[in-house]
Amino acid sequence: MTPDSEPRRLFMSPVLARRIILCLSLLMCALALAYLLLKITQLSTLPAGYDFRFIWVAGDMWHAGINPYGPAYLAHGETNIDTGHIPELWPYPPTWWVFAAPLGALDLNTANVVWNIFGLTIVIAICCLLTSAFTTAFPERSQMLADFTGRQIYVPLFSVLFFLLAILEATAILFSVGQTTLVAGLGIAAMLWSRVSGRIFFEAVGLTLVLLKPQIGAPFVVLYLLFDAHSRKVVLMAILLSALLTLPSLVTAPSTILDFFRNLAAYDGFTIANLPQSMTGLRLIIWEVTGLDVGSSAATIITLAIILALCYGPTRLTRASDANEHTWQVFGLASAAIVALAPLHIYDFVLLAAPLALLFRGRAISIVFAGLGALLIWRSENLAGIWAFHVEGVEIFPSSRLATIGALLFLVAVIDTVLQLNRENANASNQPSRA
Repeated sequence: MTPDSEPRRLFMSPVLARRIILCLSLLMCALALAYLLLKITQLSTLPAGYDFRFIWVAGDMWHAGINPYGPAYLAHGETNIDTGHIPELWPYPPTWWVFAAPLGALDLNTANVVWNIFGLTIVIAICCLLTSAFTTAFPERSQMLADFTGRQIYVPLFSVLFFLLAILEATAILFSVGQTTLVAGLGIAAMLWSRVSGRIFFEAVGLTLVLLKPQIGAPFVVLYLLFDAHSRKVVLMAILLSALLTLPSLVTAPSTILDFFRNLAAYDGFTIANLPQSMTGLRLIIWEVTGLDVGSSAATIITLAIILALCYGPTRLTRASDANEHTWQVFGLASAAIVALAPLHIYDFVLLAAPLALLFRGRAISIVFAGLGALLIWRSENLAGIWAFHVEGVEIFPSSRLATIGALLFLVAVIDTVLQLNRENANASNQPSRA
């Protein structure tokens, strides 16, 4: 036995470290998967979710060759839904035909189960795409994480993202009500992954998916139009893909597009869930400060202006030095700003998946701000019930105040991360070259 062999026994061997990290990663994946499967199983025994009924009624009408944007929508819902909420207006774009029509061919509760299983698949796909995009864009940080985890990076990073996204309260609400934001989240992840991998067609597919939620897709379209020729080509391809997805609905009713805009204009404040105190972002903030409801459209326009300022300011340096790093900054900032400022609901906070992954590149202070924000976001509805920190009489999403504060803290963390990346790039560019 050599003199230094005994002290070495005090430390964990690399092989054992790899095995422990792999086991912990697999355990997190198993817990996340079990939790979501449990949610889906529980929901399968209950009536279909509140928001999913909008999709199903529209799909059932499209399946029968009836225009869901017309006055027959409410009557069709009353005829075909026995109990619970009857949707009165179809506010989604006609591109939703590709999802709604097949679901409309099933009975309501079966379609709801299929939709939730599809949602679980999307959650896994989002985490896969973000993990791959991160390791491609940040090879040095990935190598540091790999050294720390015993030469493993993909599985631990994926497992952390999957676990955090699975236990996010917004995810549970989203599955419960049958909302559509996961599709937009998949689109953002697909755009980011495609951008750093050089796959322009899939980037356009991702943007097409994001445009299924116009209030989320609009900021990305404007950013793309202002960036470069490649980005504008992506927008053109996404418009063409959206037009193709719209064609089936035009066969049902040539006036579909005009009918959609009419319904969209009427939907602002159409239900108590769309009142400012039940929403997050600038619409809520302005209402809290002034007592005025500026509406979702005005709040979206203001949010867009702030996003443009953020993405054209702090990310300017990396645009020239590292295209992949610049992509992560833009998508991370845009996603975090949309969540913090746009007129959304609690379930839309699943869009934090992209900026969450970016924070693996952040410094300690970024993690502190993100952690503080996460404390308010991850279980905001439960906290609102404990603290009663909400407007009296708010029946739907009383935690919107807490969630908005948490999202703003999360945005600060992302901004700090982006500024730090730019400082590092500026320092690197100022270093004298060595012959």
